[in-house]
Amino acid sequence: MAVLHRAMAGEDVMGEPVWEWSQTLVGGALVRPLFGEEVAGALRPDGVRVLYSIALPKSYDGPPLAGARIALVDRGMEAGDAAGALRVSGAPDRTVPCPTRWDIVFEAGRVDG
Repeated sequence: MAVLHRAMAGEDVMGEPVWEWSQTLVGGALVRPLFGEEVAGALRPDGVRVLYSIALPKSYDGPPLAGARIALVDRGMEAGDAAGALRVSGAPDRTVPCPTRWDIVFEAGRVDG
């Protein structure tokens, strides 16, 4: 899986920010598709239609996940394609203490309109 995050790379001729996406590859993530009654109309926080619940291992030391995008490389998504990636919903945080290998759980999905 790839976590895509953006940073300002400068400004265009009109003074507007130009954003650049970079990626952090993460191994050992757990990805669980949500089905049926789990994906109700109420599950649209931040305008994201939630499709997956994802858990990251304790070893994750990448950038914050708020505002990030997720590419599920093993499911055919391109690691560097921010436009086709899933959007993280909300601002995930670590669970401490956590008895498992995964201490960050968040939801991700698509924005449709």
